[in-house]
Formats: sequence, C-alpha cells, structure tokens
Amino acid sequence: MLLESLKNRPVTVWGNGTDGRATTAFLEKRNCTVNVVEDPVTIPFSGVIVKSPGISLYRHEIRMARQYGAVFTSSTNLFMESALLQPESRPLLIGVTGTKGKSTTSSLIAHLLRAQGNRVALCGNIGVPAITYADDLANYEVVVVEMSSYMCADLQYGFDITVLLNLYPEHIDWHKTHEQYYHDKLNILAQRNPEQVAVLNEQDPLTALYVKNPENAVYFDALNTIHVMGDYFYKGGQKLFETSVVPLRGEHNLKNVCAALTVVEQAGGDPAACADALKTFQPLPHRLQTVAIKNGVTYVDDSISTTPETAIAALKSFGYSSIILIAGGFDREQDYTELAKFAAKGAAKAVVTLPQTGERLADAVEIAGGEAIRANNMRDAVQKAAARATFGDIVLLSPASPSYGIYKNFEERGDLFAQFVNALE
Repeated sequence: MLLESLKNRPVTVWGNGTDGRATTAFLEKRNCTVNVVEDPVTIPFSGVIVKSPGISLYRHEIRMARQYGAVFTSSTNLFMESALLQPESRPLLIGVTGTKGKSTTSSLIAHLLRAQGNRVALCGNIGVPAITYADDLANYEVVVVEMSSYMCADLQYGFDITVLLNLYPEHIDWHKTHEQYYHDKLNILAQRNPEQVAVLNEQDPLTALYVKNPENAVYFDALNTIHVMGDYFYKGGQKLFETSVVPLRGEHNLKNVCAALTVVEQAGGDPAACADALKTFQPLPHRLQTVAIKNGVTYVDDSISTTPETAIAALKSFGYSSIILIAGGFDREQDYTELAKFAAKGAAKAVVTLPQTGERLADAVEIAGGEAIRANNMRDAVQKAAARATFGDIVLLSPASPSYGIYKNFEERGDLFAQFVNALE
C-alpha cells in the first residue's frame, strides 16, 4: 500500500482548501515532510502528490508529471488505505454517489443508522474530508462517505456498500466529455471486491445502460424491493409506512429515501423501523427550501439544482402550483430542450433566465411556446420574477446549471437569492 511507504518521506499536497489542510494534518502525524502547493507550475515531476478533488485528473500538468514518474493519489485513497490497515477496528464503509441526491441520501443513511443505535460518521463531499476520521475509526461502527465524480475518478479501493443513485450528463469542465464523466463516476463500482454490495436504482436509464450484470447488486425502486407506491413505502409486497413521514418535497426525494432504507437493510438494520427517525430528519439547505412568503408569493431556493433533470424534478414536486422558474448559470453544454418543453407545457407560467446559459434557455422556452424573461443577474431576476408573480404563485430558483465562474458555489447563489427576496418591498 502507498500509505505504508509514505512515513517519514516528503509528500506534496496540491491544494490548500479543506481537503488539502486535512490531508496535511494526516501526513504530518506520520512525520512526513509536506510541501503544499496551489500553483500547478510548482508541482514536482517526481514523488507522491496528493491532489485535491477539484483539480481535474485531465490537466496537462498531471500528464506531464506522470510521464516523469510522479505518483498521484487522493485523500480518500489514503483514508481507505488507513481503514484497511485497521481490520480489527474498521467500521462498515458506505460510499454514496450519483449525479443528484447524494448529499441528501448520505445524510439520510447516517441519520437512520444513528437512530438504530449505530455510531456513525458522515463525511466526504458533504463537507468534512473522510481523512479527518482516519485516526479515529475505532470510535465508529459506520462511516458514510459522500463521493463526488471527482473523488470517484481516481478511487483505488471499494466500499463495503456502494450506492449509485442516478446518472445524468454533468461536469464536462472537469471530465472533458460526458462519456468520461460516466466512466469516472462508475469507477466506484469497478473498485469493489466481489463480496461488496452495490445498491442501484432500478428505474435509472443511464445506470441500466452503463452498468451491465453487476455482481452482488441490490436494487431499489423496483416492485420486488424497497419502493414507493401511492402513499406508502413497500418492501416487495410488504407495506412499511406512509410517505407522509418524510419531511422532504418531491418524488425524487422519496426515491432517495428508498435508497437509504435499502442501505439500512444491507447494514443489518430494520427499514420498517425507520418511520419515526424520518420524521426528525432535517432537510439540507438550498434544496427546495422556502426562504420567504411575501405578498402571498412563496419563494423557494433550490440552488443545488445544476442540471435540467433536477430542475424538472423541482417543478414536478409542486404539483399543479403556478410557478415562475428562475434558471441559468455556468454553461456545461447541457441540453435544455426537455426542460423548456416541460416549462412551456404548463409546469411554469414564466421562466426568468440568468447568464451564462440564460439566452440559450430563453430561446428554447420561446421555441416551445413558453414565456421567457431575460435577467442580467440574480437581483434583476428576483425583481422581474416578483413583478410577474401574483398571489398564490411560487417563485422557484432551480438553476439547472452550475454556479462556477459566477458565484463561489451553489450556497452563495442561494444565499444571494434569499437576500434579494428579503429586500423586496
């Protein structure tokens, strides 16, 4: 294992954000001499380099350094190696990925397993690097790791339970092509040992297309497994409990609950006993979060939405409500045709569009016969949406685009939306 060879050796950490700082602390405990770099020009062309997830594997500097013998790894790999070196105290390792829903599902799994008496750590892409827990594993029975596509791409070890929620076209800026994105995302399944379980979505078309005859797979959202029908969760033909216990809006979140219940069962818990715990689950911010009601208009922040598919899911979650959608952002060459058609057919009475993708989205909405209102920025979008709204309407920020290059992150985008909403007269 690489980790064993790093003790008392120089190591380069590329990136000094949350992940990089946690990695540096981990390595310094092992008496490594750590060289932290942020400028790619300064990375060495030899030795071991621990790369932060946000740095694309496909950068020219990485290709060049590898040609000269540099070895790249990640903090997640170091965490997994550390866990494997502690077999007697190693907790159950659960990795959760998917284009959308992974933060909510990871949080649900941790919440439900804690409610059934387990000591659980929740980490990874959700905010706390997994490596933070590497020296404290004996204190946990389960570690749930939310895995982004960036983290999956260079993963070298398998989780005891791997969850793949769905696949949509995403992150072309990092992975370069959508095909490479799917390949990198699915690396989390490729690294499993035969005895390690994969929890997969029976209804996801791209999962069915790209994951053929997986070993040791358990599906959710199938009639013979854990699924939703009407107002109840079922396990096959067995009725579990009502969906009304779930404090989350939308059909997509009920599917996330199905995935979480499946993991609870695979971890040795009882999915039928999860109803009371679900009632106390706290929804994550910026996910269909009501931020204000003004003049009879409800303003909802779904800034986490970065794909057309998630914006469609957000619109569906409000049923027959009258909605003004605010959408647009960083351009990842996503196809807005279906979102525009869905909005124009009655899902939204108007779409207020934001740069960079705003003009393209507005054109698609108008071609589909809908109303598009072009805005210059978030303040302008909120004001134009408020002017168009009438009593009983919902103004929904569900951008269907990433926040990169315009906002620091989706949290800042959602916070600005709330700020401008609260500034309305």
